Amino acid sequence: MFLSIFVVAILGVIGYACHWWQKRQQRQEELRKIIEKRKAEREQSIEFAKSQAAKVEKSLREKIERWDLDTLRDNLQKGTVSCLDVVRTFYGKAVKAHERTNCVTLFVREAEQWASEWDEKAKDPNFKKPSFFGFPISLKECVPLGGYDQTRGYVQDAYKPTKEDCVLVEKIKDLGFIPYVQTNVPQSLLACNCCNPLYGKTNHPFDKERTAGGSSGGESAILAAGGSLLGIGGDVGGSIRIPCHFTGMAGIKPSHLRFSHRGICGSIPGRPLINSNDGPMATTIKDNVTFLRAVWDDMYTHERDPYVPPVLWNEDLYKEGKKYRIGYYVDDGWFTPIPAIQRAVLEAKEHLERAGHTLVPFKPQNIPFMIRCFVRACCVDGGTFLRNKLMNDIMDPTIRNMVVSYMIPVWIQRLLAMILQNIYPRIANISR
Repeated sequence: MFLSIFVVAILGVIGYACHWWQKRQQRQEELRKIIEKRKAEREQSIEFAKSQAAKVEKSLREKIERWDLDTLRDNLQKGTVSCLDVVRTFYGKAVKAHERTNCVTLFVREAEQWASEWDEKAKDPNFKKPSFFGFPISLKECVPLGGYDQTRGYVQDAYKPTKEDCVLVEKIKDLGFIPYVQTNVPQSLLACNCCNPLYGKTNHPFDKERTAGGSSGGESAILAAGGSLLGIGGDVGGSIRIPCHFTGMAGIKPSHLRFSHRGICGSIPGRPLINSNDGPMATTIKDNVTFLRAVWDDMYTHERDPYVPPVLWNEDLYKEGKKYRIGYYVDDGWFTPIPAIQRAVLEAKEHLERAGHTLVPFKPQNIPFMIRCFVRACCVDGGTFLRNKLMNDIMDPTIRNMVVSYMIPVWIQRLLAMILQNIYPRIANISR
């Protein structure tokens, strides 16, 4: 009797496993078809951008390509170039950057229409041009732009376009910016590289064997490769700062809720302890400041989203020249940086001291505990959302280990932590 029950149970488990595997294979095939469809659409998007860029007279195109942010902005304000020619030129610049790095997800076809509309308005002598009239801007793929996907690297979220612009995109359009391209992200957004099964891997513009960082890796790559002058990234635990560091670009993560979160789909919903924010990325800090000065010039964002504090740009405070007491360290005792990174910190220290600031060395306390808290705060549901999302998708190999760890029951993780304490103390610490 017992043997019969055991055999039936085993057969039931095997039957369920076979059914699950069959369903999963069917799902994987559906997802692969989506990838092929998007791949073809992406190629068409790139060919469109190439053809439109070719419509700009070569000498004019080369002149626009040489301009920095201030020069381009001044020429657009003076009307020495049209918005349409600038957008088409930046299509071409982005194509060249993409060929080096695989940084583009899709080009924004409506950018030409928006540029033409600005050019038409500028014919009116009484029209007052906004501060960034006709200026092309690149967007990280997860920044909501009406009519375009924000897949976050998940194949299952392709062809589910955002219905409307987020508040930040509304604001930059009001300032005259023209979004012309979306850039790549890692699957789930929780990675320091930039790779997903839908769009592939984004490479470093100066070494294809290296990464451009993540999660705003597409943005850092397109900037470093000369395909954009200004872009919008997003940052939770370094997703603007890390790729900027990897590629030599400049980025700022503003404080939480300096920009609106309305309509933005983050990496993990309902995460209250570690907050993300969008922020500018550019080739220089000065260009980031120019962007923020314009965006925070009025109450538009606060009026569209009352959760955003009514705080404007304070030019007097910015120019105050106050000297600060700044702490620094070259090794936190957990991740020992390579010598080049330690040298960069010390060089930054010297620059700040020459500027009159006081630099104080300090050693962060209890780093293992802080790492453990950070991991828990990132995945307050124990990884359930990520596990379910990724198990229903084609999983990028670079994040497979993260998913496997979330499949292990918590009590087993605690047991493994005890066993691994003296062998792999870092893994043991995170598993507690």
